[in-house]
Amino acid sequence: MTDYKEILGVITIIIAVVSYSTYFYNIFTTCTLPRTASWFIWGVLNAIAFSVQFQAGAGSGAWVTGFTACMCLLIAVISFVKCDEHFTMFDLWPLGAALVTLFLWCFTDSALLATILITVTCILGFIPTLHNAYLHPEEEVPTTFALNSLKFFISLFALSTYSLTTWLYPSVVLVLNAVLVAVILIRKRTRKI
Repeated sequence: MTDYKEILGVITIIIAVVSYSTYFYNIFTTCTLPRTASWFIWGVLNAIAFSVQFQAGAGSGAWVTGFTACMCLLIAVISFVKCDEHFTMFDLWPLGAALVTLFLWCFTDSALLATILITVTCILGFIPTLHNAYLHPEEEVPTTFALNSLKFFISLFALSTYSLTTWLYPSVVLVLNAVLVAVILIRKRTRKI
């Protein structure tokens, strides 16, 4: 059974590599403009989620969360350097909430409370990118977010232990990515009409 879960863990990493390769390609060759605040928030939150999942015994189901943290932080740095971004209230408010969550996380001894805090903040972290996708759907890559949904879906089956602490965060991220894909595709279609 462990081999099966480790294989799923490897599959999620492969999907993540394809997903982020597509995104990096689009950043450097097309008009994709990632929102620095979103990617920074996602990077920090995925790092916390990975730590909590790892401590809760998630096993290979947590691998993709750790990898995602690294990629999100890298995209945030590239975005900040390349895009000369001006932060709006849709960036600053979720970023402030993420910093508050980090502060609270430092003082909690409860893995479940930490998971709930990072999950709520992750939802807030989607606001800048969701707002940008609604206004400028051509600046986002739906394939990346669709693959992110897929990788987190598979990661749920790769978890070594199932508890609210191990499955809540990846489940919510799966849904948020799917919603973002829908917004991008619907807005691209309606803007062409």
